[in-house]
Amino acid sequence: MNRPLITNVYSREESNVIAFGVILGRKAAESVNAIRDASWFIETFDIISKRNLLERAKVYDIGDIKLASYDDLENITKTASSILSEGKLPLILGGGHLATYYALKAMPKDVVLVVFDAHCDLRESYIDEKIIELDYINENVVVDKKLNDATWLRWASEETLFKKAVVLGVRSGDEEQLVYAKKKGILLITSEKLLSKNGLGVTIKTLSTLTKGKKVYLSLDIDVFDPSIAPAVDHPEPPGISFREFAKLVRSIKGRIIGCDVVCLRKIPNNEVTEFLAARAIFEILSHAT
Repeated sequence: MNRPLITNVYSREESNVIAFGVILGRKAAESVNAIRDASWFIETFDIISKRNLLERAKVYDIGDIKLASYDDLENITKTASSILSEGKLPLILGGGHLATYYALKAMPKDVVLVVFDAHCDLRESYIDEKIIELDYINENVVVDKKLNDATWLRWASEETLFKKAVVLGVRSGDEEQLVYAKKKGILLITSEKLLSKNGLGVTIKTLSTLTKGKKVYLSLDIDVFDPSIAPAVDHPEPPGISFREFAKLVRSIKGRIIGCDVVCLRKIPNNEVTEFLAARAIFEILSHAT
């Protein structure tokens, strides 16, 4: 860890947010540290709302969970559980989206899952070169075809790791995944709908109703953003949402965010725009969660 996320001011005891990285993916360590570094160069004061976004957020970064085998993924669950037991909010920096599955295992079963993602991630099983890159642990570990970045949400649903779920900004998935989502009551709101006339307003109302008075886990896959503003991802899918739309959706969550993650950034050379976007998105989430 080059430097901690956002600040080194607070101790663990003083904090109300505990951040940690999950080094899952071939470029995960570099990418997670890029988000940390970017967070030091962004103003916490929002000139639009005229407020300090981190006024109530006291962040302590405990470093990274390093993985040597699939068994080590359970350490994500253990770490998140420990943070929750302290009455604090776990913030995970990834790494592949599979980290969310293990974080959800630490959450109460009545949690509402709010996912920002370009992809459904509802396949029963799947593998390709990019999934292998995203879920890479080391040369001695074969990536699981059943449980990975393309399937994690399906298996979280099968194991009842959440009460309700909504995927926002989705624009990639096959017919079988759409049928499964409908069968299981997983709400898929496409980027096309969000970007249509009145689409954002309708979605804001839906999200407000879905989360009102509930415990919420928020997962942000950076590829939900349009590739023009977030090029450093494994699976860029146009047309994506803007930061403005993301911020409005986060602010419409009426429940209590008890855990969150920001995943799937893949650092690219000579371009820092995506990690700065990711860090600013974290500020927005913490502003609403604390």
